[in-house]
Amino acid sequence: MSLPAPADVLAEAARAVRADGHAVLCHVVRTEGSTPGKVGWRLLVRRDGTVFGNLGGGAFEALVKADGSARLAQAAEASAVKRYYLTETAVKGEATGMVCGGMIEVFLERLMANPMLVICGGGPVGQALAQAGALAGFDRLVVEDRSEFRAPELFPAGTEIAAADRDFAGDFLAPYAGRELYVAVVSRCWETDVGALAAVLRQAPADLRYLGLMGSRRKVARVIEEVEGRGQSLDGVTLSAPIGLPIGGDTPGEIAIAVLAEILSTRYESRTNHAA
Repeated sequence: MSLPAPADVLAEAARAVRADGHAVLCHVVRTEGSTPGKVGWRLLVRRDGTVFGNLGGGAFEALVKADGSARLAQAAEASAVKRYYLTETAVKGEATGMVCGGMIEVFLERLMANPMLVICGGGPVGQALAQAGALAGFDRLVVEDRSEFRAPELFPAGTEIAAADRDFAGDFLAPYAGRELYVAVVSRCWETDVGALAAVLRQAPADLRYLGLMGSRRKVARVIEEVEGRGQSLDGVTLSAPIGLPIGGDTPGEIAIAVLAEILSTRYESRTNHAA
C-alpha cells in the first residue's frame, strides 16, 4: 500500500477542517543527520485523534501525533515549530528514545475553520444575513425548500446551499458536525420554521453556539409548541426569539444587521467564557 502523497494530505486536511473545524498539520521543515522523515513530509492529526499521512513512523511519529492532539485539546494553543532529537537524551528539544542520532524540526500548524453561519431560509432576510455574515468572516450554509431561492447568484460567493423539503427532514448539519455553529431560522412561514427548528434540535450539533428564530412573540410561542409536539425539547438550549438585538428597523437588511449583531455578541461572550 503506497503512502499518501503530500497533496493528498493537504486535501484531507481541507476535508477535516470543513467537517470538524480544527486539525493540526505537521510538516517536517528541517532535518540533520539520520532521520526517518524528510523535509516536506506531512502528517494530519484530526480532532478525534486519528491521523493521515506519514512522518517516518516509530516513536518519533507517535510523539508528533501526541503533540498535535494535545495542541487541539487546548483552545489557546497556536502554531509552533518543535524540535525532536532522535536520541535517548537531549539538552534542547525533545528526546524520542530513538538511536538514529539525527534531529527533526516539525511545524505543528493549527488549522481552524471560520465559524459557520447556518441560515434556514433563503428569502430576503436570509439573503441579507448571508451578505452580513460574509462581511463578518463567517462560512455560510443556506438551507431552503424552494428552488427559486436556492439560486447561487442570490448569495455571496462561497455560500453553500442545501435543498430541503418543507419539513427540513434531512440531516443538513451532518457535514459540519464538529464545527462552531450559529443557526438562524428565518424561513418563509411558521410551518417551515417548525420544520427547521425541529431539525436542528433533532440533529443536536455538538458545538451549537447560537440558535435564533425570527417572528413575533405569538408566532414564536406557536412554533415552540409545535416543535415540542414533535418530541423535540429546548431543554439545555438557549433560543433567541424573537431573533436579533432590539435596535429597531424592519427591512431585511436591518433585520440581518440586528441578527448578526446578536450572533457576534454571543460569539465573543462564548469565546471569553471558553478561555476563562
